[in-house]
Amino acid sequence: GDMKAFGQAGQDATRFIADMQQFAAETPFEFPELIQASQRMMAMGIAAKDVKPTLTAVGDAVAALGGNSETVGRVTTALGQIQAKGKASAQEMMQLSEAGIPAWEMLAQKIGVSIPEAMKMAEKGQIDATTTINALTEGMTKRFGGMMAKQSQTMQGLWSTAKDVGAQAAAALVA
Repeated sequence: GDMKAFGQAGQDATRFIADMQQFAAETPFEFPELIQASQRMMAMGIAAKDVKPTLTAVGDAVAALGGNSETVGRVTTALGQIQAKGKASAQEMMQLSEAGIPAWEMLAQKIGVSIPEAMKMAEKGQIDATTTINALTEGMTKRFGGMMAKQSQTMQGLWSTAKDVGAQAAAALVA
């Protein structure tokens, strides 16, 4: 029965890659970078089913803030590190803030305290990773939701989309 489990994992992986290809085609970001970001997130313990919604939130935020695929990588790394540490940490919150995401504000709003209060609680390790990541994902979605879709309509977005479609066509030929 082990082969069946393996086959399922293979199907899941194939579906995941297909999902990411479609995601890349609909966004101003490149497919290889999105795959890297999603692999990094999963390696740090973010569930596969949460990767796409999380990446969508991150992508929308980065698109809104004028960032690029590298910024997406930095933000997903910070989220992955929060997940790996199991709690909110000033270091990662700083990385997110540097990328233009008001991380402390989003976290404070979610847990219903002031920003200095949230910082104090995080210092004491009182805010777990799940709460933190949910707060950030929700905050990004609320504030920046839909930005990638808007941007992929623009010229640069259209060019990136055309490149992704070309890369996928090439990948299909190899497969």
